Amino acid sequence: FALAGDTPATLEILDLSGRRVLAREVGSLGRGEHVLRLAEAGSLRAGLYFARLVQDRSVQTAKVVIAR
Repeated sequence: FALAGDTPATLEILDLSGRRVLAREVGSLGRGEHVLRLAEAGSLRAGLYFARLVQDRSVQTAKVVIAR
């Protein structure tokens, strides 16, 4: 994912029902592209999820597949 600036940002993982199953504050990583390994993802079942990045008034969403 890429951050547009140094302002607070949150990366959330949502299940297909829209429930937040994981959240991580990422704004402290600063502007630019980042790779974040989610150790807690090991507790998620294999399947389709959505990743939502929220920063300022910007919201970006992408599909995520967890395969085991």
